[in-house]
Amino acid sequence: VDTDVSDGRGDARRERAAVQRAEALATIHEAARVVLRGHSVFDLSGAVVATAAGRTRQMIHLYYPSMHEMIFALADELTVAFQGAGSDLDVDDPRWPYLYAERVADVALADPVPNRQVLLVSASQGRGMAAATAETNRQIVPALEKRNPVAADKASWLTLTLFRGVLFTWAAEKLSDEELRRSLHDVADVVVAQRRLWSEESGGGEGR
Repeated sequence: VDTDVSDGRGDARRERAAVQRAEALATIHEAARVVLRGHSVFDLSGAVVATAAGRTRQMIHLYYPSMHEMIFALADELTVAFQGAGSDLDVDDPRWPYLYAERVADVALADPVPNRQVLLVSASQGRGMAAATAETNRQIVPALEKRNPVAADKASWLTLTLFRGVLFTWAAEKLSDEELRRSLHDVADVVVAQRRLWSEESGGGEGR
């Protein structure tokens, strides 16, 4: 007898499993951040995170067999937050580069102690932010093209490269909130000025 699987029960099970996984990861990530707010990454362990999360150590290791994987996941999560920071901004606003810089600063400073640590450790382990910035580039290029089609891809590369440099400097040297915001605004200045030069060289007038 053929089994009718068109009733959606399989899809429903997969959906429940996906929801449960997302909820478990959110709990683990927040527990790891709680630990990092008062300690260092060297204090992270399955047992410590399990205690903070109110879960079993076996459950933590099910999702993260090593703490490096957990740090990478937190770093990727942070990068995704940077990606979406300017998604609702008006790209036609002349202040767009500066508003986006402010949003990036807001994300970094929302939980600064853990954010600094995961950025530094992930970079030292060869992860950096490059592992998750391809999507950022896909989002920024269309925005820059809408403002000015000249060299939008180069402007996106310049923006991401300089932003990463500022964020890693902030993490390593523990820049103040004001210094971080000022440095990100300096990046916006550089990108705007460079785009203007590229636009003038192409005969396209002033770029933004």
